[in-house]
Amino acid sequence: MRKIPILFFLMFLLLPILTYGQNRESVLWKISGNGLENDSYLFGTYHIASYHLIDSFPELRNIMEECEFGIFEKDVNPIGEVECAEIISPPLDSVFTPDEYSLVDSFFTNSPYGSIKPHNNEASLQAMLHTVWMLNAPETKNQEMSFDDYISFYFSDSLQKETFGLDEPVEMANSAKKHNHRLIAEFIIYSIKHKLDGQDLKSEDFNGELYIKSLQNDMRLTEEVSSEIIKEGTLERHSIWLPKITTIIKEGSCFIVVGLTHLQYKTGLISLLQSEGYTLEPVKLEKYGF
Repeated sequence: MRKIPILFFLMFLLLPILTYGQNRESVLWKISGNGLENDSYLFGTYHIASYHLIDSFPELRNIMEECEFGIFEKDVNPIGEVECAEIISPPLDSVFTPDEYSLVDSFFTNSPYGSIKPHNNEASLQAMLHTVWMLNAPETKNQEMSFDDYISFYFSDSLQKETFGLDEPVEMANSAKKHNHRLIAEFIIYSIKHKLDGQDLKSEDFNGELYIKSLQNDMRLTEEVSSEIIKEGTLERHSIWLPKITTIIKEGSCFIVVGLTHLQYKTGLISLLQSEGYTLEPVKLEKYGF
């Protein structure tokens, strides 16, 4: 396996982290108790998985169909009254050199996503990085949306149900200001040239293959998160998300979809909801044909 530069490896924060462990549990959890009239569900995703994964676990789709609302990290309908903010993305031609821009444009032009030129002034570099990884993987190279986006589309289009977003525009805008855009751009170039597909970022804390095979993970709910990168990307967001989640699950059954990192450790949503008095139980999912 090729050695990935340590600076680039720090970008693993863009993916949900999947861990090895003795006590693997489902990444789908039922939320009940504390006066709830209907059960809700919390699902941890691997953003660049194939959306055909849902078809391998029929019970997952059945549960989604039973829920009244879909809740996602980002959505055009934020929960509650929120302050508007402009999330500024730098023009792509300001973070890529001319040669790099040409390479990236050629890569996307030969994919379902098409040329980056029409999106030069509004593209998300993080979303582009995820997309590069999807396009480099055989099972997702023709996929036109991420795993999370597909679930959101399924709720709003196929099921005709309301969807809501957890992220605050102001928080997202402040977070975007902290990004090292050039570093992300360099990693996009590196991923294109070396044909990285996300699986290449394996370590003792990451194994997308386990997620895809079983939809299980060691949540480490009794452990403190040790990575400062993960803390920076989750603690503030969880403080914003938690009161929104506890409010909307009282209104009806919700299917809550967030990256797997947001479920894990003492600072994750599972432990936080338990501390609020809710009962969270892992839902065992059987793979079709097994």
